[in-house]
Amino acid sequence: MSISRHHHYLSQCYLKGFTQGNSKKSKLTVIDLKELKKFETIPRNVGGMRDFNRVEIDGIDPEIIEKQQSEFESKVAHALKNIAETLDFSGETKDLILELIGMLAIKSPEMREHLSKPLIQIAKMTMAMTMETKERWESQIAQVKADTGEDISNGKTYEEMKEFVERQEFDISVNKEHQIHMELIGMQQITELLHRRNWTLVKAGKESGEFITTDNPVSLAWHDPAQVPPFMSPGFGLKDTMVYFPITKNIALVGEFDREDTVKEANEFLVAILNSKIIANSYQRVFAAKNNFNYIAKGGTISPASTLLKRT
Repeated sequence: MSISRHHHYLSQCYLKGFTQGNSKKSKLTVIDLKELKKFETIPRNVGGMRDFNRVEIDGIDPEIIEKQQSEFESKVAHALKNIAETLDFSGETKDLILELIGMLAIKSPEMREHLSKPLIQIAKMTMAMTMETKERWESQIAQVKADTGEDISNGKTYEEMKEFVERQEFDISVNKEHQIHMELIGMQQITELLHRRNWTLVKAGKESGEFITTDNPVSLAWHDPAQVPPFMSPGFGLKDTMVYFPITKNIALVGEFDREDTVKEANEFLVAILNSKIIANSYQRVFAAKNNFNYIAKGGTISPASTLLKRT
């Protein structure tokens, strides 16, 4: 049995909606804002990495997460096709797309690193506290040995271990299984909060241009950042925030609280504004069907995609 080792955190069934031909084998235009380059490729070649979903747990299929994600994405593919054809954001279609948003909001290499940082910091603080006194260190060693029968000092003296900890010549990492566990919990919590919002389905007009997406396709922002205390981040459950998610190159979703569910047609300016929001939210890469979309440049003017790399 063949085993998949290249796992996508950006679903191919999602990215194909931003290709020239709306299929997994159709071309995407990729604009890399860090490497300052533009190229064309297919969805399979972006948004993935080796063994991203693979787990190493005794008695568990290492591919269980990847298989479950594949099954989920098969259902999502039908939901994306349905909403593109009917503009009906309700029922099972709504449930699946909101779950997709919840997954894409938290499942990425960048988010894994972000969520791991506080755990690593706590571990370092715990180590420093343990080494504050010899008595505390010896007490910890004795406790672990009593519980497990293992001597974790490995023959090292307190002075040697204290110097080692103070030098910080070591790396601490969070194992992938714990990271995936945090993602699954986060996806469920985010999806529940998304269901509490009201949603505007935005359809691009005939002369408005197309929506784009990025490697961080779920944008969460304050309605009026000037009214928010400095350094306060928006949350999926907080009022006065907006969730923006481009569904395909022709339709997008805007989620807010205390509004009515509705469908509206976007003009050229609105499409450019929403494209700017998602560009600002990107980690590194912008994805579009062609290099002919618009966005809002500095000064508030509508600018073509060809100027995007020039501005960086």
